[in-house]
Amino acid sequence: MKMREFLLWTAVCCLVLLPLCVGGKRVVFMPSPFTSHTNYHTNVARTLARQGHEVWLTMPDYIVNRRVLDTTNLTVIEYQTLINFEEIMTAAFAGNYFKGLSEDFGVIMSIGLQFCDTLLTNASFFQKVKELRPDLFVFDNLRFMKMMTIISYRLGVPFAFLGITFDPCDQRIPIQPCNIPVPFFSYNHHMSFLQRVLSTVIHVYVSVVDGFSYKDAVSRYAPEMPFLTIDMLVARAEIWLVDTDHILDYPRPSMPNVKLIGGTATGPGKPLPPQFKSFMDDAKEGVVIVSFGSYVLSLPEAITQKIISVLQNLPFKSIFRCNISSPNSKKILTSSWIPQNDLLAHLNTRVFFSHCGSNGQYEALFHAVPVVCTPLFLDQFYNAERMRVKGMAETVDLNTVSTHELHSTILKVATNTSYKQAITKASELFKIEFGVPVEKAAYWLDHVMKYGGRHLRSSGHEVPFLQFSCWDVYAFLLSFVLLILLISVCLVYVAFNCCCSKLKAKIE
Repeated sequence: MKMREFLLWTAVCCLVLLPLCVGGKRVVFMPSPFTSHTNYHTNVARTLARQGHEVWLTMPDYIVNRRVLDTTNLTVIEYQTLINFEEIMTAAFAGNYFKGLSEDFGVIMSIGLQFCDTLLTNASFFQKVKELRPDLFVFDNLRFMKMMTIISYRLGVPFAFLGITFDPCDQRIPIQPCNIPVPFFSYNHHMSFLQRVLSTVIHVYVSVVDGFSYKDAVSRYAPEMPFLTIDMLVARAEIWLVDTDHILDYPRPSMPNVKLIGGTATGPGKPLPPQFKSFMDDAKEGVVIVSFGSYVLSLPEAITQKIISVLQNLPFKSIFRCNISSPNSKKILTSSWIPQNDLLAHLNTRVFFSHCGSNGQYEALFHAVPVVCTPLFLDQFYNAERMRVKGMAETVDLNTVSTHELHSTILKVATNTSYKQAITKASELFKIEFGVPVEKAAYWLDHVMKYGGRHLRSSGHEVPFLQFSCWDVYAFLLSFVLLILLISVCLVYVAFNCCCSKLKAKIE
């Protein structure tokens, strides 16, 4: 009898535990080779791991060596690169800003093509990923990462996208570009006529020209597979998780397989390390958090001294992420690394003095901290403008702002209650709708692993974007109209000649 009871309990336990054992999936995250992007991929990956999935995260050696990301419960797949893509981008964009030079967008295309070529031609990297037998790949949705989907195509594994890019072309979203600002310009959703013209032209251009992928990419990197254009390969994504929203950003159209999950880098604050905790707790007058993101640690000397001079004269304490020693450690704490999200969560934080990277901006929104924006490159000007126009921030140009103007701007944002009220309301709305964004992102990845993403995709994902956007129909209609006009002109010309001939004959 005891043996029968033992066997019965064993069977029951197996039935209960078996779903738990087989329920977890194997997921590989492939962020772009930048710390900020790897950061929010890491946050979502950790959330999936806590739900019982096996999760791997690819990361270049130069980010692994910095050891600034929390990879708890994740397995890191480190790969070697001959160049540091992060340093190249920082030099090309932040460096150009401080020199007063315009941005060179060709650098992004060059970085993208080099990066994809580095991994897609790395046989040992591909073999390592293949041996994992993943159930899902999660790629960064930056445009230059699109060719990385060739890895999932070669392995026959479904994939999803996670990132900051809202891309109507690849996501097959019908839009009116006249009210969707271009992320690389400091436009808001109320554009002038010329701004609407430029936005429309850029939308048409990027829908026709893809400078981030080789036209023969599949033939080049997966010659054993049937040929597909990158446009059609990308359209097979199970789901797009876009790190944006309609509260900090602007309302925009979407599709069922495009989920807005803005703020995956943020969440409730964690306990601060001792040196930061004591500094923050003692600052009853308030603290200004100063950071220019993971790419910019060293500023030009003149700008550094300008900031230090302002911070010394403020009636607040400051924490300044930089690589210099503080001239007054009781008033200004300097450090090459700061727990930014956790500092912004502290009740004594008054203002965030920031370059307006997407991650930091969402951290400020989540914790309702008004911002002094100092955009440096790429989408940061767009990010700064969307906060300014919604009353949550003021914007200054670090190159040209005077010490007096910078001091008064920080004081204004810190003491004028309108900024705090605006961002507090937005923060409350954001939390009501989005909760903790990483959990929402993990939910949707888990969803498509269980059920697939076919029920979320429209028929627009089955045709090239030019066909989906009706450019072929417009071209046909335009050709038809031009043909009718040409025939009409010819008929008028012939009729005119006939009349002239008859008139000439009468006169003669």
